[in-house]
Amino acid sequence: MEDKTIDAVLVKDMSRLGRHKTDTAVFIDYLRRNDIRVISAAENLDTIRQSDISFKGLMNDYYAREGGEKVRIGMDNLLKQGLIITPPIGYFKDKNTNEIVVIEEQAEIVRRIFDLYLAGYGCSAIARILNEDGVKSPAYYHKCVYGRHLGSNKPEIGSRYLWDHTGVKRILLNEFYIGTVTCHKTYNNKITQIRKIIPKEEQYVHENLVTPIISKDKFFQVKLLMEQKKRGNVRASANRPCHRYAGLLECGDCGSTFTSVKRTWKGVERIEYVCNGYHRYGKENCLPHRIRETELDKIICGEITNVKEQAAQLYENIDGEVRKWLKKKSTVTGKIRQLNAELEQKKSDQKEILLERIRDKEHASVYDEMLSTCESDIKKIEQELYDIQHYSETIKKRKSEMKRTVELIDEIIKEGEISDANLRQLIDKIIIYESSDGLRIQVNLRADFTEHMIIFDTLGDQSADLKVEGKCNYPFAMRRRMRVKE
Repeated sequence: MEDKTIDAVLVKDMSRLGRHKTDTAVFIDYLRRNDIRVISAAENLDTIRQSDISFKGLMNDYYAREGGEKVRIGMDNLLKQGLIITPPIGYFKDKNTNEIVVIEEQAEIVRRIFDLYLAGYGCSAIARILNEDGVKSPAYYHKCVYGRHLGSNKPEIGSRYLWDHTGVKRILLNEFYIGTVTCHKTYNNKITQIRKIIPKEEQYVHENLVTPIISKDKFFQVKLLMEQKKRGNVRASANRPCHRYAGLLECGDCGSTFTSVKRTWKGVERIEYVCNGYHRYGKENCLPHRIRETELDKIICGEITNVKEQAAQLYENIDGEVRKWLKKKSTVTGKIRQLNAELEQKKSDQKEILLERIRDKEHASVYDEMLSTCESDIKKIEQELYDIQHYSETIKKRKSEMKRTVELIDEIIKEGEISDANLRQLIDKIIIYESSDGLRIQVNLRADFTEHMIIFDTLGDQSADLKVEGKCNYPFAMRRRMRVKE
């Protein structure tokens, strides 16, 4: 058309030219402006003789949409059943039986990636390690198993099948490796060619659909670590794991993070953490807050052991609570009756306040406060009633949770030390303060525990061990080298 070498476009029917009515009409108008005819042989149409062929465009568009809708419905049914077109590295799909099987050689690569990440290595460091060891990327195994080759427009380096940061991260976040297949995640508009992400509640999630390669515990450990590193802006050196407490330490005086420093003393290498505010801006702005990694390990291990002992004690006390409950069981009926009467009274009060609020609009804010208090009282009474009526189930659940807590902590500290992955699962933040008396270390766990405070005197000897029952915002605190003033 641009070279003016044709006079007409010949088609079997107008649907062969295009099925989208608007695009087809615009194209025909463009041809007309260039004095080029469109001839439909089967329909006996000629754009020179017939100026308006929009009805045919509407019909073709309708048939295309109807056919597309049928295809979408069929595809949607397959997605609801858990359609897997091509599984990721580590799996193979038999086209004859549609069975998904694990390829052990490839599965070992996946397991190694997860283990390296839990050991503290970042995605780029893992990619570099795999490339140095000659491990090929997923594209290589897809070529071997399914005969898929790289596109002709790919650069030469693509044929080396190297790992990169994105490839490693994609594996670490893929729920397929715990047996969960999620379908209907994106939608691609064929006309606008825009891909949209479908909301999670509309996606089709199929759990335990394939044989898992990675345990769920390990997968969610990795997911938690990735979120923590992103939030704490943790970075690891090339080919080395990140430091054990990187991103977990915070200066209580200036709010800075901590930087790690390697020191060698008498031939022994040790790692220390120093306030980044002091490290960057000098002693005029903040104190060093220097602490060794081994000291932090002792503190955390000791406190986790203490939490385990408290959980074990609570587990043993549950049987005593059950015996007390059995003794008081005869008085329960009267208590339930009393609570029900209180609940009815509160609800009646609530209705009266609402009516008064409607009548007296000038003092609506006063009635709002009364309603809020009344609502709070109703929720407390309802909760107390539920606890009494379902006491047996509550006790069983609590006992099961306590037992599981003790077993988990035993598993975590069974080797005498806490792994990097478990450390980041347990610890939310460690805040360190410094004064002329020494350091005060505050450890925030990821759950509520009994407060436990150990106080050391100026000689470093333990002088008090205080336990305060009840939940608190800061699960436990540790004071080191402090005078016993309190």
